[in-house]
Amino acid sequence: MSDIENRIRDGFIALLEKKPIEQITVTEICRETGVSKRSFYNYFCDKYDVILKVQAIPEMEEEDTEVSLDTLENYFRARYRWLLEHRGFLKNLSLYYGQNSSVLAFKDSLNALIWKIMKQNDPALKESPELVYAVNFFVSGYLVFVITIILSDPAYCEEYFSREHFIGDYIPPILLRYFTK
Repeated sequence: MSDIENRIRDGFIALLEKKPIEQITVTEICRETGVSKRSFYNYFCDKYDVILKVQAIPEMEEEDTEVSLDTLENYFRARYRWLLEHRGFLKNLSLYYGQNSSVLAFKDSLNALIWKIMKQNDPALKESPELVYAVNFFVSGYLVFVITIILSDPAYCEEYFSREHFIGDYIPPILLRYFTK
């Protein structure tokens, strides 16, 4: 990312700390970052493009090693402190489900990772309507839970993410057998 893109990202995050995206304008982003509109439009189509390109909620990095529930837990552990420090940003971002929604993109990424873990642990696994529903239910519910504890109870959040295994308790029983080898 260029210096200008980083400035726009940081300014966008700062503005999103204070108010919802619907109330933020490109003019404001430019004023916050000291970037001209022309420069802004050299990198981004509009404010919604900023969401997509800055990856406000970074995707999980896939390594050559096995993907596991530990990978998922480590992802959440690595990011919860930043999210705690930027609770206004998380609140305003979590309320936005429109074009290029980071929350919806993250949900899709998490959903794909869950399927990858399950298929890795059971290569013969076939998707059924029940499993698809259970994975969607788990992912949606878990994201709401994480966002809620970060926004409402930092002390509980700290205790929760310090547990050795914190996601396993929330996996629906129908999926649990696919998370162990």
